Amino acid sequence: MKFGLSSYSFRPLMLDGSMRIEDLFTWIRDNGGEHLELASLSIAPPGEDLNYELIKDEDSVERLRKASNETGIPLSGICIGANFIGDDRRAQIDRAKRYVELCDRLDVRFLRHDVVPWSLRATNAAEFETAFPVIVDACREVADHAERLGVTASIEDHGFFMNSSERVKRLLQAVDSPNFKMTLDVGNFLCVDENPLTGTRASIAHASFVHIKDFYVRAESPGPGWLETLNGQFIRGSVFGFGDLPVKSLLKSVLDSGYDGFVSLEYEGNEPTLFGCQTGLANARRLLAELRG
Repeated sequence: MKFGLSSYSFRPLMLDGSMRIEDLFTWIRDNGGEHLELASLSIAPPGEDLNYELIKDEDSVERLRKASNETGIPLSGICIGANFIGDDRRAQIDRAKRYVELCDRLDVRFLRHDVVPWSLRATNAAEFETAFPVIVDACREVADHAERLGVTASIEDHGFFMNSSERVKRLLQAVDSPNFKMTLDVGNFLCVDENPLTGTRASIAHASFVHIKDFYVRAESPGPGWLETLNGQFIRGSVFGFGDLPVKSLLKSVLDSGYDGFVSLEYEGNEPTLFGCQTGLANARRLLAELRG
């Protein structure tokens, strides 16, 4: 396995100007990481998160390429939002296909795309069932394009709608493409109140990419700054190894599965950004070493 970080972990420092694109690669190299996964919104200028398009930003694309070459830290994957059930469905599918092409240009072999807005909640089964075949058709079209270019597209257990191990596996089975798999986030199952350990064990065989993270979990709201899950728990990001998730068991499940690809730490806690990134990466590597004996 190759451990690295998602650029999303550094978003606060990108926003305040403390870090630039080049600094992400340098920091990872200097702190023992092996790759950078790019969440496209994380390098967006302040206030442009929802409108930023890396595919139109040639300067940033070239800076990414140059920084990767100079540091020897590969750009492992690109993550984008997408909405395949909205009024602009056709444009969203074509956009995702252009990101597949960008991956190929940058010699990046993994693209994670959403299928609905992150915040959308399926309030009943009928709503999900109505959307499902529309999502399947869109994902299959993107996956077919990805297959032609040697890129693997994936869906993440992300948000509140297309989440849970069963929903994701159902989508993978329906699309039925060797180039459409899962970006498995060990913590995001909590958003729909699925046990992270059993969700990981149920899904790891389908993973093309893995995200690791940790959360504090509370049954009642502790106050502002906590995310409410689908069924009324409350979670907040923590340094990997500091929270309430069974992180060693989660890593063991990934290791025991035989998965040997990219693993990205996503840090989204309230502790200082670089402390969270450095400590979380060190904890992950230490736990993996212990598991390997």
